[in-house]
Amino acid sequence: MGARRIPAVQAAVEIMKDEGADTVFGCPGAALLPLYAALERTGGLAHLSAGHAEGAALMADGWARTTGRTGVAAVAGGPGAVRLLSGLYAAQQDAVPLVCVTGREASVPPAPAVPLRHAGHRPPDLVRLAGAVTKRAERIEDPARIPGAFREAFRIAREGRPGPVLIDVPADLAAAEIVCGPGPAAPSAPGAGPVLVDGDRSPAPGAAVPRVPLSVPAERVAPGVRRALAELAEVFGARSPADTHVVGGLPEVCTADAGPPRRRHRVLRRHGPPGWEVPTAIGVRKALDSRGERAAEVVVVVDGRGFPLTAGELAAAAQYEVPFVVVLLGGPEDADPFTDPVKLAEAYGCTGRDVRDPAELRSAVEWARKEAVSTRRPVLLEVRTGP
Repeated sequence: MGARRIPAVQAAVEIMKDEGADTVFGCPGAALLPLYAALERTGGLAHLSAGHAEGAALMADGWARTTGRTGVAAVAGGPGAVRLLSGLYAAQQDAVPLVCVTGREASVPPAPAVPLRHAGHRPPDLVRLAGAVTKRAERIEDPARIPGAFREAFRIAREGRPGPVLIDVPADLAAAEIVCGPGPAAPSAPGAGPVLVDGDRSPAPGAAVPRVPLSVPAERVAPGVRRALAELAEVFGARSPADTHVVGGLPEVCTADAGPPRRRHRVLRRHGPPGWEVPTAIGVRKALDSRGERAAEVVVVVDGRGFPLTAGELAAAAQYEVPFVVVLLGGPEDADPFTDPVKLAEAYGCTGRDVRDPAELRSAVEWARKEAVSTRRPVLLEVRTGP
């Protein structure tokens, strides 16, 4: 088959698919309508709508860490898109390969300089802002440039020390037709797994992951939380040898040696924004489901201070049937008197319960695991430990 005349963004979608992406995590907007149409025409790529731009980047990050391929996020331009920067920074610091697409409504020339008080209607210049937290940030000025820009973006995202790349695509240029070859060229290099910030390359997807110590000194973890973590380790360690993926910044949960051997995977982050755990877990879970590992468990271990900041992404997890268990750990003194995490989870269509008596922890965890499987939604356990 010879050359084709297709919308430029369709060539970009074909390249995403050719590079191993199966899900685009994003925030809807009119500027992304050509991308959505191309996703529907091409097929083979799902779209998961996040609550905000930061969540979309963190979901793509979790997907990339689990698959070893480059994650894709797509966000409509506007003031809210600035929140994408914190997700890009986290990927840059933890060396996770991402390609982030931002959409603008039209390719208009830059507006003349005006006093700041009159410039409130202008969207932020994401390309300029993202330059410091990406390996490359490019604004598309010619639709014929789109296929090459996307192929280069995937190559740059994974080569050397992996990291994020941003491409800003105006909607009119995305929809413009270009003459394209019979199909996207083969990837310039095989996909590589993310590289951790300490320089150790992550194992291939599905391989056994060694236990990785976290940089949280034991003396900074309350004794009650340490005991709860130890008991959680026993509960999850005594189960059948299905994979468990632990997402969280608290010390290792699955450390028990009792029970049958199992593969344990840690999703660590040293520079994530508060509340990074829930959206990252959505990406991890979607990656596992897409490769048929529905029996694998995803467990989020988080403290209560960051949880409310991105708890809204539980709504996306409920909508797209993304199950996992969220264990919120903390002492009674850490509880927010104005926020009830269980009611917050229920407001987003999920279920949960609180645990005040240590004797109830094991039965509560078993209930949460079964509830997540049966409802295909996240389940929250709020565990408040005494001194």
